[in-house]
Amino acid sequence: MRGLLPLFAGLLLLCGCSVIQTITDTPSQAQGATGDAEIVVVTDALIDPDTSPLATATPALEEAAATTQDAAETEEAASVSQFDAGISPTTGRPLPEGAAYRPVLVAIDNAAQARPQTALMLADIVYEFPLDRTDHSTRYLALFSDTLPERVGPVRTSRACLAQTALEWGGLYVSLGDPELAAEGYPLLEDSGIRLRTSYADDDAAYFYRDKTITAIEEHTVFFKLQSYVEEHAPFSAEISETRFSFERGVNYEKGKEIHSVGIPFTSSDAERVMFTYDKARNLFIRSDKNSKKVLGVSKSLTPTDDVLGYVNEIIAVQNLIVQYVRVSSLDANYRSVMLTGKGDCMYFVNGRAVFGSWSRPTLDDPTAYILYDGTILRLEPGNTWIMMMPSTREIKIRYVG
Repeated sequence: MRGLLPLFAGLLLLCGCSVIQTITDTPSQAQGATGDAEIVVVTDALIDPDTSPLATATPALEEAAATTQDAAETEEAASVSQFDAGISPTTGRPLPEGAAYRPVLVAIDNAAQARPQTALMLADIVYEFPLDRTDHSTRYLALFSDTLPERVGPVRTSRACLAQTALEWGGLYVSLGDPELAAEGYPLLEDSGIRLRTSYADDDAAYFYRDKTITAIEEHTVFFKLQSYVEEHAPFSAEISETRFSFERGVNYEKGKEIHSVGIPFTSSDAERVMFTYDKARNLFIRSDKNSKKVLGVSKSLTPTDDVLGYVNEIIAVQNLIVQYVRVSSLDANYRSVMLTGKGDCMYFVNGRAVFGSWSRPTLDDPTAYILYDGTILRLEPGNTWIMMMPSTREIKIRYVG
């Protein structure tokens, strides 16, 4: 583990900014100092189970992997019975009677011009991936199941890593199709193994539309009528994984350490381009992004409503945060390759505490298993989960309390 870094910024004020403030990148205001908070820089290569302040006497990854099968068998009956009892397998929240498990995964724009996006706060799970070699932004893969929003977007083109992640959920995959500059040999959607998918170029183009409320730049204006599409097509079903993670109210990890914030780089030139700050009163992580002037501002999302305005402007608030370390390399001159099989390290942030673990996915046909330091399946607090697909060469910054 590298040494401690100097104290950085304080907590962000969770103010109710308007849509105009969001669109014009109005920065957030400081709400308090961090005191003598401890800052620890973490990469997958630096998580040492023998010296980490997160988990002293943490077993090695190989030992954890050896117990994964036993943990999966232990969780299997509970996971199935929970869904049968009306508990969501993607959020752990109660479901209405007769609810179906039908995950829909959407490739969503995260360019600065596309913010605030629509319906992110209705997503059960959101993955965030580094984008292309010449682009320092990221792209979201948002999973909707508990709630199917009327509209979602802006929708963008697929990437191999997004499609490979969607594959493990067995649901509907929505994108604008393959990337425009895909060279020969690039993994295309037709070879992805995804059974259900739709894109702007398909016969389903009528479910895509343009909205220039946020920006007039064409590439950031395509949205998808998700609810209508699902209602008007034959119902589909997906297999529920018993090995990915589970939910439990009041999760408290013995080896967890209380944190103030987590800085996420995604680019080598900006160590804290994204920040998740823990709001203890709400028991949520509040996301902030840097604007064009490199000033952190609280991130927002437009949630569709039935009123005259048609949406409500919400702060992006996250119940569970996962940093999943993956190997990222150059695929060709334009695109990256993200290794999503094998195993690697993870950092989990649940109920304001950080804990160490690992992930495992033997093949692309398997779901990813998220494992705790003691070899058991990860337990999350009921609510939404954001998963940061972090290049293993990058460093996250954790500020601890005290």
